[in-house]
Amino acid sequence: MKIAITSCGPTADCSIDERLGRAYWILLYHLEEDAWSIIDNSQNRNASQGAGKLTAQTLVQLGTTHVLTGEIGPKAFRILKASGVRIHLGASGSAAGALLAWQRGDLPEAVAATESGSPHCLLANTRMPAMLNMRTDKLTRSPHPERN
Repeated sequence: MKIAITSCGPTADCSIDERLGRAYWILLYHLEEDAWSIIDNSQNRNASQGAGKLTAQTLVQLGTTHVLTGEIGPKAFRILKASGVRIHLGASGSAAGALLAWQRGDLPEAVAATESGSPHCLLANTRMPAMLNMRTDKLTRSPHPERN
C-alpha cells in the first residue's frame, strides 16, 4: 500500500497541508517497506488552473492506494475514485499523526468531494475590502471594519 499525505513540508513531522492540489509536498508512505518518499508538488501547485486534477493524476501514476488530506475538489475526487484510490478527508496535525489516525480508523473514507472549499481560499475572501452581495449584485462594505 502507498499512502499519500499532503504536507506543508518535506518530513513526516511537518503539518498537514489541507489542500490536495495546492499542497506544497506529498509524502508517500510505503506501508510494506515502512519507508517514506517525498514528492515536491510545486509544478502542480503553481499551475494556473487544474492543480487538483494534476496532483490526482500524479498520485495515480505513482500507484497511490490511499490519500490523506484536508480538502479535495470534485475533479481530483473523480480521478482518484475512478482509479480505485481511497480518499480520507479531515486530516490534521502532522503527516505522521495523520497516518496514525488513519491506521486507528479515525479518518473515514470520503464519499464526496469537499463542497465548502479550502480554508485557505475562504480566508482570502475575508481580506477583500468589499464583498459582493450575491442577492443584489451590489458591492457592500464588510461588516467588519478591520477587514475593509
